[in-house]
Formats: sequence, structure tokens, C-alpha cells
Amino acid sequence: MRPSSSASDNRPESCASGPEASAKHIARGDGFTLAELVVAAAVMAILLTSLCGVYFSTAKEWERQQGEADALLATSQTCTRLSDYISQSVGATVISRSRPNDTIALNMPLDNAYGTLYVPLWSGGVVQYRSGAWIVFYLSDSTGSYLRDGTTLWAASFTWAGYPASVVPDQSWSMYYGSQMGRTSSMKSIAFTLDSSGTRPVVTVTAVSRYKIGATEKQISQSRTVCLRNAN
Repeated sequence: MRPSSSASDNRPESCASGPEASAKHIARGDGFTLAELVVAAAVMAILLTSLCGVYFSTAKEWERQQGEADALLATSQTCTRLSDYISQSVGATVISRSRPNDTIALNMPLDNAYGTLYVPLWSGGVVQYRSGAWIVFYLSDSTGSYLRDGTTLWAASFTWAGYPASVVPDQSWSMYYGSQMGRTSSMKSIAFTLDSSGTRPVVTVTAVSRYKIGATEKQISQSRTVCLRNAN
């Protein structure tokens, strides 16, 4: 008679468990192969390279826009502030100091009302503005010394008798109205052209400011022509 078999003897091989099953699981190759890891690393490197490229491109464009805006503001402020003084002056003299025509001396009217408005007087049988103090505008360093070159716009009082030793920088003067803080800086150069051929003298101001994008230097230039409306 054939011996009967037990349930355990008829158990399928696929139902095996324990260390033997784990060994078979690993043997079947479930998991990442070396080739798959290499491909994943390559894809990650490409993604990181693209992201870095976008970041540096964006940072460079931001630097360009910020530098251009600062340079444009500096030249605009310089032209505007100088134009205010030139238009009110009764006379102007262009001086070559560090560069050709890089300095201007302005003769301001003597008489004013309320400390801000220049007024003409009856003089010599006509209404005219009388000659007052002289102011000189130039670029210098943080000290404001007239004998030094720099990138900051300064105003100074002086007398022709002791020029240039008589030039005294005005430490309280500023490009910002009503404030003693802040001066226009990062200027590369300023230049002045005086034309006295017309009814009244005309001065053209050319202001150049610079900025950098990495190691490359860029510049912004603005010009403004102003009539000496108070010239007699």
C-alpha cells in the first residue's frame, strides 16, 4: 500500500519563506543596477547644470539692470542740479583741471529774497542782477579737495584772487534738496561747453557715470543745455 503524503510535502516551492526566500529574492535582481544609477546621476547632473545656468543668467541680468539704473540716476541728478545753478547764474567760466573743461565756476547773483529767490535791482539806469559770490563745481574724492580727482560731485566757494588755494569745499552741500546727506558719486567724468555767441550765454553739461557687469565696465552719458537766464 502506498504511503500517504503529508500537507507539508505537497507545499509549493513559491510559498517558501525565511532566509531561503530572501536569497532567492535577491538572486532575481530586484533593485537598482549600476547602469541605472549611472543614468540617474547623469540626468541629475544635466538638471543641476541647467538650473545653475538659469540662476547665473538671471543674476547677471539683475546686476546689469541695477547698475544701469544707478548710473542713469547719477547722471540725471548731476545734470538737473547743475542746471539749477547755471540757469540762475549771471556768469560762467569753464576751467580745465584734471581733464579738458571738467570744472565750471558760476557767478551767482548778489541779491535774493527769502534766501532762495534771486532778484534784480535798478542799477546803472537798468534793471539787472548784481554780481555776487562765485561757486565752483568739480569731481573729487571723499575729501572734496580741489587738488584731487575722484568720482564724487562737489561744490565749493572761492575767490579769484586766491585761486586755486582759495577753493573751500562745501561740506553741507548735497545733490538732495533740503538735506546735508548724500552726494552723487560713481561719476566717470563731467564736461562743460560754454557758448557766448547768442543773446545770453549757454552752457552744455555732459555727465558720464559708470557701472560694472562682472569684470566689464559700462557707462551712461547724459547731456543738458542750459541758458544763463540771469545774465545781464
